[in-house]
Amino acid sequence: MMQDSLQIRPAQPDDAEVAAVLLYSAYTHTQVTYPLEDKQVGGWIKRLRHYYRLDGNRFSYQNAQVAEQKSAVVGLVLSFSGRDEPQLNAAVGSWLEREAQDDEWYIDALAVFQQWSRQGIGTRLLQTAEQQARQHHYLKVALHVAQGNARAIDLYTHQHYVVTHQTTLYQRPYVHMVKTLDSGR
Repeated sequence: MMQDSLQIRPAQPDDAEVAAVLLYSAYTHTQVTYPLEDKQVGGWIKRLRHYYRLDGNRFSYQNAQVAEQKSAVVGLVLSFSGRDEPQLNAAVGSWLEREAQDDEWYIDALAVFQQWSRQGIGTRLLQTAEQQARQHHYLKVALHVAQGNARAIDLYTHQHYVVTHQTTLYQRPYVHMVKTLDSGR
């Protein structure tokens, strides 16, 4: 089974090239392949790459875990403490909106390259973020999903995330989903 060679590890600044493409994929709700063909997105990816390599901001490698298959990065999850979000955002710029509550471990981005999708990698990354939440003594894990993204909503529902409310972020409709972790595991 493909899963056996899958490894999840803390992200490194050196992963910036591929990680920026995965973040772009998560933030635009589009499945992409690597290397990315579209030249139009270059500026955005360049900025994500820049912030990813730096410490102490929302897009930093410090908040990311990557999935590797045969030493190639195939997926990523970016998550952090809701309490830390204001400082993480401030390091990037005032255009960022507050998305997490103080009592939530927040999953900001989850992405797997198209050719690796539907192999359980997203689920493994999700579980890694939940494990981090427990390590930081959070019992709630939260995320936002674009309202029309049925595939993602299905994945999260299957993993026991519940829609708590609808909201608007960056002038787009989202659902806020929360999973309550049991304190035992």
